[in-house]
Amino acid sequence: MTSDTGTVVSVSVAWAELEGAMQTGDLLVFAGSEALSRWIELLTGGPFSHVAMIYRPDPAEPPPLWQEAPVGVVVDPRVGKAHPGAQLGDALGAAQTIFGLGDVAWYVPLVWQRPASLPASMEQVISTYEQRPFGTVLEMALDYAVGRLYGQSSGDTVLYCAALVATTYMAVGALRRTHPANWYSPNSFSLAQSAELPWTSGAGLGTPVQVALPPGGPGGITGSRGDWPCGPLAPAALSDPPSS
Repeated sequence: MTSDTGTVVSVSVAWAELEGAMQTGDLLVFAGSEALSRWIELLTGGPFSHVAMIYRPDPAEPPPLWQEAPVGVVVDPRVGKAHPGAQLGDALGAAQTIFGLGDVAWYVPLVWQRPASLPASMEQVISTYEQRPFGTVLEMALDYAVGRLYGQSSGDTVLYCAALVATTYMAVGALRRTHPANWYSPNSFSLAQSAELPWTSGAGLGTPVQVALPPGGPGGITGSRGDWPCGPLAPAALSDPPSS
């Protein structure tokens, strides 16, 4: 069967089979079923409405997930609680929680000869942006429009999921600073669009693999379920987008 990521996929792969290979810089991208997610997918030209990055400082331990979100997804070990904004948390627990909001997860490996400086660079990024606010739907739309249409940076007072991923990739040397962070959307990191990104030499994304998550998980989010995935000011009852 052909997936809407443009790849041929027969079955999803269990998390347990994928986790051992996960490295810092790999991605989890999410395809949402709710109207707000589907609007993001339509307007950004792809199947995904959220993106987050694997951070694995210790290969012997389960990986955390580095992401920007309008709600606290799972407990952030550096803060001691779940919180909105830029956050770390157990990657499996986060994926299970987001799945509970109606999103399907895909694992996307970063193909790159990771430099020895990567751990220190990641620590610097996380220290700089931890708890950076997510902002509102209106700010997100304006920031993306300014970046995509005019190539202008909206700054980093607030960030969104794809902007945090792009900022991190640029800081660690995987992406050139050709575009501002607000130029990127979750679908920039889909296989169809990622080949056009300004990767540094040898870097790129591998084939997305749909993830089959084990049952269970840490439970609900900290914050309003209605804020997912775009933050406050989202319409309470948004109609479905037109079918393509």
